[in-house]
Amino acid sequence: MDYSCALKLGTPMAFKSGLYRAATHGVLMRGGSAIEHLAEVDTIVFDKTGTLTHSELVVTDVVVLDKSHLDEDALLALVASIEEHASHPLAQAVVDAAKERDLQHITHGEIDYLVAHGLTTDVDGKRVVIGSRHFLEEHHNILFAKHETAIDRLQDEGKTLLYVGAAAQGRKVAKPIGIVALRDTLRADAVYAINRLRSLGITQAIMITGDKRSKAEALAAELGLDAVHAEVAPEEKAAIIQQLQAQGRKVAFVGDGINDGPALSVAEVGIAMPRGADIARATADIVLMDDRLAAVADARELAGRTMKLIRSNFNIAVGVNTAVLAGAVLGKLSPVMSAVLHNGTTIGVLLRSLVGVDIDGLADNKQAKRR
Repeated sequence: MDYSCALKLGTPMAFKSGLYRAATHGVLMRGGSAIEHLAEVDTIVFDKTGTLTHSELVVTDVVVLDKSHLDEDALLALVASIEEHASHPLAQAVVDAAKERDLQHITHGEIDYLVAHGLTTDVDGKRVVIGSRHFLEEHHNILFAKHETAIDRLQDEGKTLLYVGAAAQGRKVAKPIGIVALRDTLRADAVYAINRLRSLGITQAIMITGDKRSKAEALAAELGLDAVHAEVAPEEKAAIIQQLQAQGRKVAFVGDGINDGPALSVAEVGIAMPRGADIARATADIVLMDDRLAAVADARELAGRTMKLIRSNFNIAVGVNTAVLAGAVLGKLSPVMSAVLHNGTTIGVLLRSLVGVDIDGLADNKQAKRR
């Protein structure tokens, strides 16, 4: 008589079954540790763009700030020719908009890509910089303060902005060239997914975004989130995760972009959306294969049920084997009967682990996906 057989065999089998079941529901988990950690999470943090909103962005405005050299089509062609070397949804939306207008590719030099900030390259003797406002102003001293009215108008309309400027070079001074505005839409299943996560034990749902605070707070209220971090620079996301962890929180972070890599790696569990950047999917502990936010709730439910199965298997193995051992010591059970009960318990635990668990919300998820 011993306790090890059921425990050593049942737990790995339960994890493997959970991984298989997750894959059939469109969730790729990197090992049993992802299941274990996700079951312990009490706080979930969402990056907004491409996560709470769809990754299919659409260009809505092309604003030329230096009209002496460019018109709208020329600016869009310039940005698309450079951004086609990036994999972020912003870049793809700009490239698609240029293709729709049948704009010609503009020749440029080698691309310098600063992760989570932007791109720079040489075009016709100018050093062109494309990226976030923070990147252009702080790294290249390309200031947009004179165009605050136009920027505020676009941001108040809920649009994401891509800034374009020319860096100082020789006798040429740094100056803004233009702004490309894009809009995304809220996922239809976002509210459903967040409410379901709460029912599965998540006590805090938080959003991180670079949007202005007024816009971010309005979206957070619509989704019923507990907190929002607005006007956040890309490199600050990981620090926010660490602040939550310092408060004793077990954090899962959901993101999709190149600038989400550090936050995905710092969190107890990093979850990447399917259409995100390669580095996000490579860094994450869990990768969603279906482009639906409800899959995050699927993963949480499956992780919790798998850990509950492992604990119940442990209790069964210990309880039955203890009873059999006591019966054998007291002479109530023969050696043959003790062996049969012991091995039967091991087989029973293995069969329970092999069958695994399922997700009650799958039917609801399919309905949400169709909607």
